Amino acid sequence: MKKIIILFSAVCVLLSCEDKFLDLDDLDSVTEQVYFDEPQNFIDAANFFYRGLHSPQATSGDGFDMITDFGTELNGYFQDYGQGLNTATDTDVYWNNGYSNIRTINVLLEKADEYVEKGYGEKADISESVATAYFFRAYQHFRLLKRFGGVPIVTEVTNVDSEILYAPRNSRYEVIQQILNDLDLAIADLPETATGVDLGKISSTAALAYKARVLLFEGTWEKYVGTATDFEGSGSGANSAAYIAEAVTTAKAVIDRNEYAIWNKNSDPSMENNSYKWLFTLEGAESNPGGYTKSSNNEFIIQSVFDYESGNRLGGGQFTQISEGRNAPSQLALDMYSALDGLPIAKSSQFQGYATQSTQFINRDYRMWGNFGGSVVENGSRPIPVISSVNNSNLTNWKFITWNKYRTVGTEAFNYPHLRYAEVLLTYAEALYERDGSISDGDLDLSINILRDRAGIAPLTNALVNTNNLDMLDEIRRERTVELYMEDNNHWNDIRRWDTAVDLLNQDIVGYIIEGTEYDTNSELFDPGTAIYGYDDNYPSGVGPVKALIIDPKSNRPYSIKNYLWPLPINETVINTNLVQNPGW
Repeated sequence: MKKIIILFSAVCVLLSCEDKFLDLDDLDSVTEQVYFDEPQNFIDAANFFYRGLHSPQATSGDGFDMITDFGTELNGYFQDYGQGLNTATDTDVYWNNGYSNIRTINVLLEKADEYVEKGYGEKADISESVATAYFFRAYQHFRLLKRFGGVPIVTEVTNVDSEILYAPRNSRYEVIQQILNDLDLAIADLPETATGVDLGKISSTAALAYKARVLLFEGTWEKYVGTATDFEGSGSGANSAAYIAEAVTTAKAVIDRNEYAIWNKNSDPSMENNSYKWLFTLEGAESNPGGYTKSSNNEFIIQSVFDYESGNRLGGGQFTQISEGRNAPSQLALDMYSALDGLPIAKSSQFQGYATQSTQFINRDYRMWGNFGGSVVENGSRPIPVISSVNNSNLTNWKFITWNKYRTVGTEAFNYPHLRYAEVLLTYAEALYERDGSISDGDLDLSINILRDRAGIAPLTNALVNTNNLDMLDEIRRERTVELYMEDNNHWNDIRRWDTAVDLLNQDIVGYIIEGTEYDTNSELFDPGTAIYGYDDNYPSGVGPVKALIIDPKSNRPYSIKNYLWPLPINETVINTNLVQNPGW
């Protein structure tokens, strides 16, 4: 029999530089043409699953923090789903692509059974490819869970007449258990590390770190949101405490493997304490002032690997331009960063106030400068633009932006992180506090304080919290928010699972402090006649309640708890009448 073998280059399959995840062709026939009778067929097919990692440029509910209380898109263009204005649509690209990817994954798993049954070889020959399939099946189901809640679990190869296509939804509790089961299968058979030519592939440690993410997400969702977003007939879940406890031990297991470390080169004077900034654009030696290459980075656990020489380039879809121009911080985002003494700015004597736009960057967490400092005028303020549907802020994003234009636009090839070791440390600290209601200074030093050291701020300690009447959980969440800004949509997912999104997103979005600043006195910097949404006269700033400019009023933001989940696509509920819609849609 002539074998039809479709080969996928390891370089190409790790590609997610353009928004290709949103434009996947129908790959079912391609996958099933592969005649799975030798291990290489399984390796090639498993490599293809990496295309299902979310694209860096996918901003529609899956990319950056622009849809939250933290920022805007294109210095404007507030996203309707962040405002609570989105409506049910006929189709949903995340639903369609999620299940398309799951079907392709299930083909490999089905062929793996046949591989043994037909005597082509032993299960051990293809165990890594099978484990990779289990990881990505968990990954795709988790993405669906975060977006829709309970969804149909699909663990078989579907065809047009498959009964599963007309089955009811599974509850979120059944889906999460399926995800965890698949992750356990992946962890058991994946290699512990993925280095050298395998860099970018999923290892057992990477799957373990991802499991910690899943456990913390679901444990805290069940704790704070509970069953409020469950569709009718979902049943109930009571695993919050167990999931949180397991998140602690799982994150600690990753830490104890000692395979990853925080990339901190602040001891090198040439880096000017900006390790955090340069981490996200590491490429060749000339990509940063310290001469470090991406090979020095051992912080990225799950990453898409890019290579300039091979033509596999992240910037192929103008990623850095999009990142810079479509992300602008709200004032709330700027105020989130602590002063160098480790205190929130409202508690710190080091905070210099808002006299100029640049003043507020003085004595602040290095991550603030790393994320937003590129467009700040030295010792001054940028003019406030006329507020419109496409123009709401004068600062731009600096994260994932090459300062020195090491590569021309469209040719950048730094690696893109989907999950960093920093997140594991944050997960450990948060889950530990959620489990015990306390955390020791020793555990803070093992986790959050490693990140605060790179950020240049004083350690978080119980004494600092108690002396200054702070809330430890709030400070742990603050660290997570500023550290993971604009990565994998963490903040969007976090404020939903903490059940704080309704309060945060129902408020006026403030762009600038006016009172006590040069914006209040210099008409060349700000024309009060352009304040079309007026002011918040009691914005709780770092110097107390002040007048601040509203760039998106709460009257535009009827966000409610129904918006924690997207509605199921209408076409799916028409085709499968057993699908119950999410509450409120």
